[in-house]
Amino acid sequence: MRDHPWRIVPASRGMSVLYLLAGVLMAVNAVWQLRTGVGVLPVVSALAALALVVTAVVGLARPDSRTHTH
Repeated sequence: MRDHPWRIVPASRGMSVLYLLAGVLMAVNAVWQLRTGVGVLPVVSALAALALVVTAVVGLARPDSRTHTH
């Protein structure tokens, strides 16, 4: 069996942009839901959005961190 490392940073610039867009949309949705009151799911969604945005920014700012599949 082959050993496949986990890929956290997106493999291409286009995927990094999609991650960034998804993260921003999730963050906007979480903030919109938090306006009415604090709930567990909007907070979890906001944290997931933050992680997605950070991952996308790392993929865009440091192209050498992207994994290359051959």
